[in-house]
Amino acid sequence: MKLIINADDFGLSPGVNHGIVDAFKRGAVRSTTMMVGMPGEDHGVELAKANPQLSIGIHLRLTAGKPMCDNPETLTDASGRFLDQLSFYDSDSLCPKEIEREFRAQIEHFLKLGLTPTHFDSHHHCYGHPIALPVISKLSKEYGIPYRTVDASQVTEIATETARYTYRFTDRFYGKVSLQMLLDIVDKELAERGHNAILEVMCHPAYIDQGLMEASSYTEARVKELDILTSAELQQNLTSRGIELTDYKEISKLTNL
Repeated sequence: MKLIINADDFGLSPGVNHGIVDAFKRGAVRSTTMMVGMPGEDHGVELAKANPQLSIGIHLRLTAGKPMCDNPETLTDASGRFLDQLSFYDSDSLCPKEIEREFRAQIEHFLKLGLTPTHFDSHHHCYGHPIALPVISKLSKEYGIPYRTVDASQVTEIATETARYTYRFTDRFYGKVSLQMLLDIVDKELAERGHNAILEVMCHPAYIDQGLMEASSYTEARVKELDILTSAELQQNLTSRGIELTDYKEISKLTNL
């Protein structure tokens, strides 16, 4: 089985950036997704260019920070910031044209940074909103960049140059994380779909800094994730199961995940 361990929130803060890069250099992370327009963006770009083997996608956001396009009224609160996660998902008045303008602004900004995106995913799974999902599907086809599903029950057939696989995404490695939790996720997938499977596990390794504390309530667990993802025990267990760590570059020709 092939395993993609993708670290979300690259660009959120220097502490997050350093945690993700350390999880790449010393651990099991091979892929990350970057939030543009956030305080750690410039620092993240420097680290990305210094570590070109780290695959980097775009972590589209509609529930954190400020918009990058002008006046997306249905997406923002009275202060001009994006709606919080609860308000966003409770809203049935989001404007798809505003979502498209905002996503385009973030994508075009990323492309101007000199980085090549491997895929799209989204903060708080925001493009899983029924109004946003058709937008990302359209943009994925237009830009020729695959997007991560937000449906953990969805299994996608994938044909690479050398073999056929099934792909699935999970966001279960979150909260009260442990090495055993991660291994249980892997073992379940291996038992259900065998070695011709690609599993993507979402993760959030980081060091805590002021920027992270101001932006997220998910803090201490990120340090625990970093410990797990850089542990020799994880690598030993993956090797003993015949699991190969990979990234989106291997399946980057897909138009949709």
